Amino acid sequence: MVDIWPFHGTRPYSQDAKNLIAPSTDHLSIENIEIFRKNNYWNYLKVLNPVGQLKEKDSLFEAREHFKEMKDYDVIKKDKELHFYIYQIQLDNHSQLGFLCLASIDDFKKNIIKPHEKIYESRKIERADQMMNINTQIGPIYVSYPSDDKIANLLLSITKNSPTYDFESFDKSIHRLWCVNDKNFIQEFKNIAKNINHLYIADGHHRMGAMQHIKKMNPLNERFMIAAFPSNECKIFDYNRVIKDLNGLSKEQFIKNLSNDFKILKTDKAYKPTTKNEFGMYHDNQWYILEFINPFTFNNFIDALDINILNQFCLTKMLNIKDVNNDERIRFIAGCHGLYPLEKKVDENPDSVAFSIFPSTITDVIRVADNNLTMPPKSTWFDPKPLDGLVVYEFN
Repeated sequence: MVDIWPFHGTRPYSQDAKNLIAPSTDHLSIENIEIFRKNNYWNYLKVLNPVGQLKEKDSLFEAREHFKEMKDYDVIKKDKELHFYIYQIQLDNHSQLGFLCLASIDDFKKNIIKPHEKIYESRKIERADQMMNINTQIGPIYVSYPSDDKIANLLLSITKNSPTYDFESFDKSIHRLWCVNDKNFIQEFKNIAKNINHLYIADGHHRMGAMQHIKKMNPLNERFMIAAFPSNECKIFDYNRVIKDLNGLSKEQFIKNLSNDFKILKTDKAYKPTTKNEFGMYHDNQWYILEFINPFTFNNFIDALDINILNQFCLTKMLNIKDVNNDERIRFIAGCHGLYPLEKKVDENPDSVAFSIFPSTITDVIRVADNNLTMPPKSTWFDPKPLDGLVVYEFN
């Protein structure tokens, strides 16, 4: 059983929420983010990524000062009463309805809250330093839970009321938030939420690691903020790859070597795989369909994931990428951007090659987590995501 709690969230007060939230580099270019920051003086980017080319200690100082200024001018305000925050995100024809609350770091240590990806120590510490600098978690950890009709119906009952916030974000997604402090609802929701046996981290593994680190530094920091959505509403896109070169092989040699493990067909248009064990490949202005045909017997189900098939039988075997985590020849591009960015990258560097991959499923993620295993980095791209800065959690 997962323990959850309402909390005193700090949220937009005298400014529009859409101007305060921090846009992501995954959706906007660095140039567009700079424009966004300049056009919005009050913005969490100045807390997450302080202004100017400053030394680290000065950057942390600038972040603290801007966060303090936002509170001093009532740009943001902390709720005086405990709330659950009911959260709906819509993008095109997709909708997901969940909630913001606090969860226990101990539940993560007990594997009640389960990860599916490894993390990098340096990124974990960077996140921890960022949070400890202002004693605040700006972005929630995105988690999924097995869909539950009682929880869904209770959340839907709240959406009959007008939302506290309702706006379009930078990525064209619609965000609605209901701030609920009714004591009867809080108690009923806590009781129903006891049906949740496990939470699965979708996005935010480094934030989770950072919260563990923070608790070691200060044992009083026992909780962290999550945005939880039912598994049947979480949407996962493909996470595609561009490799800088063919490891010295000619195009003919590379395709001949690939044909030992893959059936290869040319196609006259960009190809997005439609089933498992199928890949798209783009090289030298030509798209190909790759179908994995090697009768290899895998040791376990995780080795048979499409991303690991590509790693083992192409990236490592033929392109000499030994460490997919750190090799500078590999670039990762989220599938939410479509396939054009793959073509653009390859066209800019004719020796490179791109692969489109069939997306992992939430069933894959849960199965990996339940077996205490991990997927390779950049295996899943959950989108749309909860926003950073809509509700923040101050540790004190």
